[in-house]
Amino acid sequence: MNYTDRLISLAVLAAALAGCDFNEDFCTRNGELVAWCDFSGISVPPPVPEERHLTAYPADTDLPAGTTVTFTQDTLRWSIPQGGYRFLFHTGNYEAAGTGDYHEARLTAATDTLDGKAYISGVQRFCCTAMLNERLEYQSPKRVRITPSAFVQRLNIQVNVSGNTAPLSSLKGTLSGISTGRYLVSRERTGNASVTSVFARKAGTDEWKTSLYVFGFNPTAENTLTVKVGMDGEDSVFDERQSVDLTPYVRGFDGDELSLELNLHIGRELTIDDPVVIPEWEDIPETELPNL
Repeated sequence: MNYTDRLISLAVLAAALAGCDFNEDFCTRNGELVAWCDFSGISVPPPVPEERHLTAYPADTDLPAGTTVTFTQDTLRWSIPQGGYRFLFHTGNYEAAGTGDYHEARLTAATDTLDGKAYISGVQRFCCTAMLNERLEYQSPKRVRITPSAFVQRLNIQVNVSGNTAPLSSLKGTLSGISTGRYLVSRERTGNASVTSVFARKAGTDEWKTSLYVFGFNPTAENTLTVKVGMDGEDSVFDERQSVDLTPYVRGFDGDELSLELNLHIGRELTIDDPVVIPEWEDIPETELPNL
């Protein structure tokens, strides 16, 4: 290679290096997001789910909107192209829908249809969410604290049973008017289905308790609690169903937790008294829960 060829080669190399400084199309420069989760503000007793999801919505990069990374530890390290981002964070294994659009992203609960009615399949779990905006720079790690808030509501129901309780073997409840989905940004609720639950008897008492995690209550549907009373052995012929309208208590409720107390009288006719709000809820230890 002669002297002139060498100069040309050096000029081409210099141009390429210079382009790398000013043209991101030829030189992708990643930033690093170091995000750690602070769950100290979550007051519910059950543990936060291990699965944690962070979905990115870039403003000025080629990263596809709705790119999601899942992690199981409190701290995430994520190397992605530098630029401005909106992030959506949520925990748990709910189905995420509409993730390609920041405002359309939502979580949904799976449902089954029985006799023409929709029922939420499986047990809904506690989950929490957070939203954050950050700009990542090249070779400059961005450290962010994720402070999540509760995304589901917890409904506690206690049934005080009186009357002929000797043959009583089980209480099962079905509550209608439960939302099946919720938008992450607007927190608007969608869908309508029923959810079933099994009551557990507190040892040494006639108190039967259950707790439900739900995305919320459908604002236009009735919230009817139907309790199936199961008797033991030969007394099973006296199995009955009783219902009570919880709509006045749960419609419009926007808090994280609500506890209701009902009285169920077993006799010639089964009746459920109007519920009252329990100021403080006491969980039944897992050792006292029935083997179902």
